[in-house]
Amino acid sequence: MIVTLCALAACSDPPAEPAPVAQRSAEPAVQPLEWTVPGAWSLSESSTTGPRRAGYKVPKLGDDKEDGELLVLFFGTGANGDRDKQWDEWFAQFDGDAKAEAKRETFEVGGMTVETFEHAGTYKLNMGPQRPGMKKSPVQMVKKDFRMLAAVVKTKGKGNWFFRLVGPNETVLASKSAFRTMLESVK
Repeated sequence: MIVTLCALAACSDPPAEPAPVAQRSAEPAVQPLEWTVPGAWSLSESSTTGPRRAGYKVPKLGDDKEDGELLVLFFGTGANGDRDKQWDEWFAQFDGDAKAEAKRETFEVGGMTVETFEHAGTYKLNMGPQRPGMKKSPVQMVKKDFRMLAAVVKTKGKGNWFFRLVGPNETVLASKSAFRTMLESVK
């Protein structure tokens, strides 16, 4: 009987809760870059998490039917932030061999290397979910006479930051100087 009482007493105590495990992020906290936005551009989105850190509406010009869009993207300090990984996806959005045909430039800003490319042509925007094993969505919106200006700002300790301006040709061409000024303001 004493054995039974001891066994019952041991069973009635709730099990000890495990000590909380400190959660560590897969990505170390990275101080974001700062930049100056051209006055005519308006903020359309902003986030401190996820890859899309900021979005700006670039007003349409001339006979263009829609506005341009500038996105500031950060994919972390790991492999997802690799320039070629991101740029190859962007090149694939154009007909032809955009990777070989794109105009490229490299310059320095505040001790950081900035690499840019520019390409124009038929732009294809994926509109539906991608199926497993497919690189492109089965449904695409095709936009003729579009241009993309893209840049990667290579930082020390802050990973690669991407700036991508895409839109109708005339609008993006007219915004080329403002895009460059924005890149030169990065710190």
